[in-house]
Amino acid sequence: MVGGTCGGTITRTWTYTDNCGNNATVTQTITVNDTQAPVLDPSPANVTVQCIGDVPAMIDLGWTDNCDGAGTVTGSDVSDGLSCPETITRTWTYTDNCGNTTTTTQTIVVDDTTPPTASNPTPISVPGLPIPNPDPTVVTNEADNCTVNPIVAWVSDVSDGNVCNGEIITRTYSITDDCGNQTLVTQEITILATPAPIDAGNDTTICLGENVTIVASNPWGAQLSWSPQVPQGPFAPTQTTTYTVTADNYGCISTDQITVTVEEPPVVSFMGDVLSGCAPLSVNFTNLSTAAGGISDCEWTINGTTLIGCNPSYTFNNGGLYDVTLTTTSNTGCTSTDTYTDYIFVEDLPLASFSASQTDLSTLFTEVIFDNNSTGATSYEWDFGDNTGLSIEVDPTHTFPENEAGTYTVTLWAYTDLGCMDSTQLTITVSEELIYWVPNTFTPDGDDFNDVFLPVFTEGYDPFDYHLTIFNRWGEIVFESYDATVGWDATYGLYGREVQDGTFTWKIEFKTTMNDERVMVVGHVNLIR
Repeated sequence: MVGGTCGGTITRTWTYTDNCGNNATVTQTITVNDTQAPVLDPSPANVTVQCIGDVPAMIDLGWTDNCDGAGTVTGSDVSDGLSCPETITRTWTYTDNCGNTTTTTQTIVVDDTTPPTASNPTPISVPGLPIPNPDPTVVTNEADNCTVNPIVAWVSDVSDGNVCNGEIITRTYSITDDCGNQTLVTQEITILATPAPIDAGNDTTICLGENVTIVASNPWGAQLSWSPQVPQGPFAPTQTTTYTVTADNYGCISTDQITVTVEEPPVVSFMGDVLSGCAPLSVNFTNLSTAAGGISDCEWTINGTTLIGCNPSYTFNNGGLYDVTLTTTSNTGCTSTDTYTDYIFVEDLPLASFSASQTDLSTLFTEVIFDNNSTGATSYEWDFGDNTGLSIEVDPTHTFPENEAGTYTVTLWAYTDLGCMDSTQLTITVSEELIYWVPNTFTPDGDDFNDVFLPVFTEGYDPFDYHLTIFNRWGEIVFESYDATVGWDATYGLYGREVQDGTFTWKIEFKTTMNDERVMVVGHVNLIR
């Protein structure tokens, strides 16, 4: 053999020896050149397995070669990177001793379509809602032919609708392997709750703006919710509202309601029968307020004084503008206040006052100037008491009757613009002036001229209280008269004897009309014939 096993020349020699011992030698040249690839018999078939662990091992597939039976087999698996299914391409390469190679491939598909297995978890009972949170560990016997630890997850809880009547919650878990194959199991959860006693409280009425506190009685401590929402602590509803409380005792529902009636405050209104006038002014007040539940009480504040009652009377003793405040209370206890500012106008009475230039007059001069000293008045009326009519002058001048004495009561009325009035009076006395004349000489000679001594009294004396006495020079009474119209004719005695000429003394006693004063005057008269 020449040149090795896979190439070269082989010289083959044959020697023939006959019976005679004769030898003959023959040679043959053989050229060896192995270029034929090995042959796989049979070729591997494509396979599909369920789990990656089911992929067959790479083994010698039974190669054949035309030159020798020995060679080297190499192989590799290449995945497509996908899963469920995953495609693995397996490649074998056979190399014979002469370096000739043959390559073949096999497709292995790994496709897990078998779902895991698991039993339903043990049923449980709970006292009520909330039920326990889902716990995947209750699914303990999950199994899968490929995945070591399938994923267990909660799916849903479904009630049978029998709330408060043995409600059953069906809880569903899923078991999922690596290829997404899923098995569902269920667990029954029985709810044992009953409705909780709940009391929202008694209906109540409040006034707009007042606070109310709503707290439900919840002895079992159920979960409460309100509709509409009720704030914690005091709050002030703005309108009548019904609040519903719902008690959730582990899913078992009970409800109650409370209605809060919000009452508008009373509408305050009132009137006085007199709104302006003179002090003292008495006003009767009438309550006109209205309220949904009616008015039960009224309180008035007037000039710092509090009056109770819905229709009171009040007397304003002093002038001014007065506010009147009324607070009314409805039958449900709602109050409201309103103030009528400057509602009552009271005018003080004026002060009438005047003085006179003189109050004691004589019939000789009866004119009086009046000085008006009134305050708080705007107009005046005077009555002078002598039937001469009224005067509206501020400071009038008046002449009283001159022909007769008298006493006159002068009245001044002082008025304000509102007609408030005050009056005052003053007495004016007009007295007769004491006017008399006594002659100092008379001539009783029968000529009918100055024949009688007669004092002349015109006014200012009382004619019923008059006494004239005539005395001679020795003090003897020669004549007396109690009549102012009867004089002395120069005679004396019972028989009317004439007296001698001469000077005689006279005395007159009388009472004045001005002041009832008694007056005595003495003088002399000459008698001449």
